[in-house]
Amino acid sequence: MTNQDSIGMRVGVRLREARLQAGLTVREVADRIGLKHSIVVKYENGAIVPSIARLQALARLYELTAAALLAEHDEAVPLFALLDQADIGQIEHIVQVVRDGFSTKE
Repeated sequence: MTNQDSIGMRVGVRLREARLQAGLTVREVADRIGLKHSIVVKYENGAIVPSIARLQALARLYELTAAALLAEHDEAVPLFALLDQADIGQIEHIVQVVRDGFSTKE
């Protein structure tokens, strides 16, 4: 399995999970973002990886970010969603908490 295959499978699984959580069918997703339903199926099966523009369109539809869909680890997905919704003050607070956590481990 190539790295591209691995990315395709990871993104595909997340796209399918997001679609199911949104309560949408493959056809509904395809209609909303202007694709053939067979392309959406290929995305979800990991057969092809969406372009950045299509990944962003899917992310917006599912109220996620492209970064969350591309995250290497599943545990990072909620963090990306949180950061995307945060204002600058909240982000600065999160960064400080992380810095404080790392400085106590040294």
